[in-house]
Amino acid sequence: MASHQVKFDPKRVESIIVVGGGSSGWMTACLINSRLNEGGHNPVKITLIEAPDIPVIGVGEATVPSIRRTLQAIGISEKDFMKGADATFKSLIRFEGWNKDEHFDHPFDRRERPQSDPALLSWLAKNEVGGEAFSNQFSILSNTSTNLLAPKALGWPDYQSTFPYAYHLDAVKLGQVLTEFGINHGIDHKLTKIEAVNLNEAGEITSLVSEEGDEFSADLYIDCTGFSARLASKVMSETQDYSDTLLCDRAVTMSVPYEVFRPDHILPYTSAKACDAGWLWDINLRSRRSLGYVHSSAHISADEAEAELRKMEGPHADAVEARHIRFKTYKRKQSWSQNCIAIGLADGFVEPLESTGLYMMQFAAQSVADILRFGHRYTPETTHQFNRLMQNLFDEILGYVALHYLTSKRRDTQFWIDATRDERIPHHLKYLLSEWKRRPPHDMDLLQTHRLFSLESYEYLLIGMGFMTDGDINAKHTAFDNSDALRKCYAKLPLHEDWLNQAIG
Repeated sequence: MASHQVKFDPKRVESIIVVGGGSSGWMTACLINSRLNEGGHNPVKITLIEAPDIPVIGVGEATVPSIRRTLQAIGISEKDFMKGADATFKSLIRFEGWNKDEHFDHPFDRRERPQSDPALLSWLAKNEVGGEAFSNQFSILSNTSTNLLAPKALGWPDYQSTFPYAYHLDAVKLGQVLTEFGINHGIDHKLTKIEAVNLNEAGEITSLVSEEGDEFSADLYIDCTGFSARLASKVMSETQDYSDTLLCDRAVTMSVPYEVFRPDHILPYTSAKACDAGWLWDINLRSRRSLGYVHSSAHISADEAEAELRKMEGPHADAVEARHIRFKTYKRKQSWSQNCIAIGLADGFVEPLESTGLYMMQFAAQSVADILRFGHRYTPETTHQFNRLMQNLFDEILGYVALHYLTSKRRDTQFWIDATRDERIPHHLKYLLSEWKRRPPHDMDLLQTHRLFSLESYEYLLIGMGFMTDGDINAKHTAFDNSDALRKCYAKLPLHEDWLNQAIG
């Protein structure tokens, strides 16, 4: 019997060009450089090309805990990063007004399993409504954040803590920090605008031409040019629009310096407040607050959204400049085609709720680095697997973000009536939503191996929204006592601002 072997056509990679700067381009370049050129050896030449006059989309970013692993892999110290990027800690997202007048938390810590499972069923059997009591009982970080504590003690090592945590940061300043770091670690930096992308008959990129007429070529090209997708739009133009699932497509933002208005405390969490036509983020950095009203242009005009944002903030913001940002929730049908990879906004975007933008970029860059780390080569089969991985991640994030709207009880404006319609439910969630009406989620519901949101994330959201109303849960009364752990935390963890002042200065 003849044996059948898959024929591989490996492509050797000795040079990579990343087009596009900012936090996305530089984090991609620095992460790949750290993985492929470890120990001072540089078998892969990495060049980053960015236009000197292209504005960066970045007003204030919230992140997820995986960013610590990324920054640690790059090799930059935590304190240097936090100081340079105006960063603060983020332990959770606090949702206000999504479930009528109540608030609920999505903290990053995970509860102890399976010991706490009977207590969860006991809590649900009491038919308690609202998420505050649930997160207070099952999350340490919900309690420490309410008490304005940092998620780590002074003197603990870089990026290390008993608890998962993330950051609030200035995306523009992060890009500047990574620019200096990347150049100092061997990345070739070119400041020029790419005017032309040359392709061969097979659709591969052969070279890039700058506005000065200089030509650049590499074995692999990574597009980090944002929504313009200067390279990817030439190589893999097809995209999928997901506006039928998520309505928000605009944001009006303001940056409020503390010399204009300083709140009583710099909060160690992101606030996400439901509004008439979307939601408002409030992110506390070290020197300013970043505010953004994410809204649907079909339900409110840009001027009306800005007026609503200014009214919510108060008269001290009258002289603060507002920026209007257009975006779309979409995904490129191929993230990697031929010798071109789209990363970040060039590949796709899910609206800012849950702070997933930087994560998708980190995940893609890390995956590329892992693929090329051994042998510095890839095959068509490799790119196929990468595309499946990125689509699965996008689908997971899209579904989880959509759940915030689909499980809300708000119907007080046309936006909330439209955002909660059944036709907006992603296909893979239709069965699960009917199940989750009567029972809590479990691991069998979440099939992806590589997923961002844990089982606990779904619990905090669904229970916080008071979504499980059809079940008849009978459970023996069982308490989940975290009082001893909280006492230890209160004894060790400093106030958020005290940690920032003493550790960063």
